[in-house]
Amino acid sequence: MQKYTYHWEVKDLLTQFLQAFDGAIVKRYDNTRNAGQTVGVRYVYAPKQRVLFDLIDKAQHITLPAVSFWITTISRDPGRVFNKLYGQYWNNGFNKSSSEKNLQPVPINIEVSVSILTKFQSDMDQILSNFVPYSDPYFIISWTREGMADLEIRSEVLWSGTLAMTYPIEQAATQPTRVICDTSFTIKGWLFKADADPVGRIFKIDSNFYAVSGTPTLQNIDYLTDPSATESFVLSAIPLIPYSNRWLTPRSLSGTVELYGDMYTHTNSVYLSGNNNMFGVVSGSAYTINPFLSSSSLSAGYPALSGVIPALDYYVQSDNKMIVTYPPPSATGFFDVIVLNDAGYTKLSTGSYNTQLSTQYPYISGIKVT
Repeated sequence: MQKYTYHWEVKDLLTQFLQAFDGAIVKRYDNTRNAGQTVGVRYVYAPKQRVLFDLIDKAQHITLPAVSFWITTISRDPGRVFNKLYGQYWNNGFNKSSSEKNLQPVPINIEVSVSILTKFQSDMDQILSNFVPYSDPYFIISWTREGMADLEIRSEVLWSGTLAMTYPIEQAATQPTRVICDTSFTIKGWLFKADADPVGRIFKIDSNFYAVSGTPTLQNIDYLTDPSATESFVLSAIPLIPYSNRWLTPRSLSGTVELYGDMYTHTNSVYLSGNNNMFGVVSGSAYTINPFLSSSSLSAGYPALSGVIPALDYYVQSDNKMIVTYPPPSATGFFDVIVLNDAGYTKLSTGSYNTQLSTQYPYISGIKVT
C-alpha cells in the first residue's frame, strides 16, 4: 500500500459502458406510423434526482428524453478470486529482454443504476428496445488497462432484468409530464495493484511426469509414484538446428545453407566458425564474442565464442526455416553455423547430433569445404 497505483479502471469501464448505450435515437411517428422528427437521447452521469432538478432549471437547457446513470456500489467479487500472490507475466515488446509482472488484481462488481426519463411512452419504448434485446442476460465490453495496451480485458456487464416504470400520478401546474424507468447493471471489472519490478524472461522449463497407480491425495502421493515410469519434458527457447540441406561446399565460392528446426523467429545474429583460417582472408580477422557476459546464469551455459565471423546474411523464412549466406571459404576443412538469440546459441554440429541414431548426419562435423 506504499506504492501509488491508479490505472483509470473505473473510469474506463464506465466509458465503455456508456459507449455501449450511446447512439440511441428516438423517432416521432404520426398516426400512420410514418417516421418524422428524429431526436437524440442525452446521457448524463448523475443520479436521477439531480437530473430531475436540472430539468426544471432553464439555464441548463437539458430536455427529454434523457438517460442518467451513476455508480451506487463497488464491491469485491469473491467468486472471481483465483490467487492472491502470483498474478501474471506479460512481455510488452517483441524483443524486450524482460517481462512485466502484474500481481493478481482485485475483482470488483460495479453496480450502476440507470434511469430513463421521457415525455412520451413511445419514446420510452424505443429506448428500451435499443438495449434490452442485447442485454439478455449480459453483454461484454472490451478494454485495456493503462500501461498494458497490448493486453485485452473482457468484462461482463450483467443486466438485472427488471424495468421499474413510474408514471405521473399527481397533477400540478409546475409538475411536467414525464415517464421514468429505473433499471440496473453490474459491471464485472478489476482493480489492479501496483506493478512489480520487471523480471527476466523464462527461457527453459523442465517438467517431470509421473505415472501413478491410483488417484493421488495429499496422504498417499508418495506411495503411488512409480519412478520407472517417469517422463521428462523440456521446453526451451534456444534455437534448434537438427537438419541442414547442405554438408558440402566448394572452396572459393560463396553459397547458402538452409537450416530446419525451431525457434528461429527471435534470432539476433548468425555466426560462422571455420578452421584453417578459411574466412580470415575474405572477412578480415576473426574475433571473439561473449554475448551473455552480463548474465551469470546464461554465460555459464553459453561461454564466449572465439574465432567466429558474422554470416554475410540470414533470412528467417519461418520459425522452422532459416537461410544463411556464407562468404567464399579460402581453404578446405569444416565450418560451423551458430544461431544466437536472447536465450542462448546453438551450433549446427551439436544441434544435429541425435542420440536415437546409430549413424549421424554428415553435417555433424559442420559443413565440409572441398
